[in-house]
Amino acid sequence: MEQQIQLLAQLAAVDEQLDELHDELGDLPQEVKKLETLVKERLMEVETTNQALADLDHLRATAHVTMQESQDKEQRLSKQQFQVKNNREFDAITKEIEHLKHERATLEERLRTAGVREENLRQTLAQQDTLLAEAKEKLTDKERELAELSGDHNDEMRKYIDVRLKLIAKLDDSLEVEYERIRQFHSNAAVAIRRNSCSGCYSAIPSQRIMEMKYQRDKMYTCENCGRILFTDDVEAEIDAVMEEHS
Repeated sequence: MEQQIQLLAQLAAVDEQLDELHDELGDLPQEVKKLETLVKERLMEVETTNQALADLDHLRATAHVTMQESQDKEQRLSKQQFQVKNNREFDAITKEIEHLKHERATLEERLRTAGVREENLRQTLAQQDTLLAEAKEKLTDKERELAELSGDHNDEMRKYIDVRLKLIAKLDDSLEVEYERIRQFHSNAAVAIRRNSCSGCYSAIPSQRIMEMKYQRDKMYTCENCGRILFTDDVEAEIDAVMEEHS
């Protein structure tokens, strides 16, 4: 977690520089971010459908063995019914046999409809692939437009974006989601503690909590007032050092 908090601090430093450049570009940066999110969503949809198809293949590959094992077990249980000593044991075995029959019937139904389901999934996948390609194309167009409009800042912006992508790749998905969620409310989603205060909203942070943050590096802390992610001043990242490390 300590390394992840350091990555968040570096990401915050990069985003601060990008935000300053983006201010000159109107809503275009936000459009790019929305399209980036859309591309991620489309990718997840494609992955989900591919996994469903893989599950169908696995079902077909293992169904025969599963059915045979179930039938063998039912035969053994049927023989045991004639050896039980009381009605309770007989009823328990009967219930288990019925459960096995129900499982086989369910499996047979899944196999019966597997062909139709696969066809539907492949049609869905084709549509999803088309939507993903369209989203990627729109993102590429907007990124190109953003680069062209950035003018004199073009090279500088590209460097920051490249470093940002490298940082995001190393960041845990859950932390990235939380960071981006906070960014919807505060552009500086992760901030340092300065003079025992949150440098985002200037609310006081108890000394005990600051000490806890310094010695318990395996947790993420947020400001109780504004919700920003907090890190101690010894974690704070200088943008020049960040660019030098990841460029």
